[in-house]
Amino acid sequence: MAVKRALLVVDVQRDFCEGGALAASKTPSLIIPLSDFIEAVRENGELIVFTQDWHPPDHSSFKQNGGQWPLHCVAGSIGAELMPPIALLPGDLLVHKGIERSTEGYSAFEATGLAAQLHARGIESVAVCGIATEYCVRATIVDALKAQFKASLLIDLIRAVDCKGVLAVFTELQRAGVELLDSHAWLLRDPQLR
Repeated sequence: MAVKRALLVVDVQRDFCEGGALAASKTPSLIIPLSDFIEAVRENGELIVFTQDWHPPDHSSFKQNGGQWPLHCVAGSIGAELMPPIALLPGDLLVHKGIERSTEGYSAFEATGLAAQLHARGIESVAVCGIATEYCVRATIVDALKAQFKASLLIDLIRAVDCKGVLAVFTELQRAGVELLDSHAWLLRDPQLR
């Protein structure tokens, strides 16, 4: 029997894309390939989970509140929206994170109940993509391992804030047991090997 798996699309939001308040690098080259890949995963009948930073205006990570980041992804704002054409459809899961003032909310698993939801659906393996490699993507995949999921990082569908640190993140994640592969290989993998 095939292992049930899910795709975690981390924080592909307007504020993290080109022109946004806290844009990662090279995001224009991410959006269309990612959108096409999401559609292919849907056609495969597999679960898609979208995460969104969903911060209160007084979030502790904002510079105006003593944090390190500019104001970004305030709950309900245009900047917090998923970057078109990427969109939530019926059957997808949506996870809001960083909703408490005092928590960073980097990980999709931090105070969201996501692990329990995935386990309840019989999910055993997750693939993670999105923004930003060295922050929310990294934290999400590390916590996926802690929650006892097999974890893959889709290296062609991630973008970093600073590309200089990506190799160190790759090395760390591989040592922790994360599989690094491209999205095409993950999608076409033999169901018995999932």
